[in-house]
Amino acid sequence: MARTAGQRAGLTRQQVTDAAMALLREDGLDAVSMRRVADRLGVAPNSIYAHVADKAALVDELIDAMLAGVPTPIDGGWRERIERVMRDSRRELLAHPDLVPFALVRQSVGPNALRLGEITLTALREAGVDGAAAVTGLQVLLVHTIGSAAFETGRTQDPDPSARHRRGRERAAAFGGVTAELSEPISRWSGDDVFERGLAWLLDGLVSGRTARP
Repeated sequence: MARTAGQRAGLTRQQVTDAAMALLREDGLDAVSMRRVADRLGVAPNSIYAHVADKAALVDELIDAMLAGVPTPIDGGWRERIERVMRDSRRELLAHPDLVPFALVRQSVGPNALRLGEITLTALREAGVDGAAAVTGLQVLLVHTIGSAAFETGRTQDPDPSARHRRGRERAAAFGGVTAELSEPISRWSGDDVFERGLAWLLDGLVSGRTARP
């Protein structure tokens, strides 16, 4: 069987992903292109295409490589393991803000995404949530975690957060009603607190009325 250009160049998919991740961390996602990755590795661009079809596929590889930073919890109860996975996933997303918009709209099926999904589904089964309900539970937890990161990255990249806080408070106060009464907390944002409270409420709701197995 004839070898591909990537094989002839001695490249592996991991080398391609590592080079793309280095570019992402140094110069942002706009700097990540098939040609730039090839230049960094000292090979022709067609060698890269032997491993990833296009930039979209390369972004998928980057998302899964990012998830490699989420460790597998080896102890603790079902709830603690889920909390660790979601908390650590959010941490990695916040460390790679350029990937957050893609994580919102792409279903990752790379090995690390599958590993983390398996951990969560297994923990939910221990909590008495199984079958289609467990899959829905996993999806809800992912929406909360990725959505939290999306809100947070948008705010941390705001050039003048104090001005936004002031405008939010003033507009809420002018609106009237309960919104005006709560204008101060409405205009504030504590990303960590909102994430942790939301995660706790979701887990409470997922197992409501069910008995966790020991």
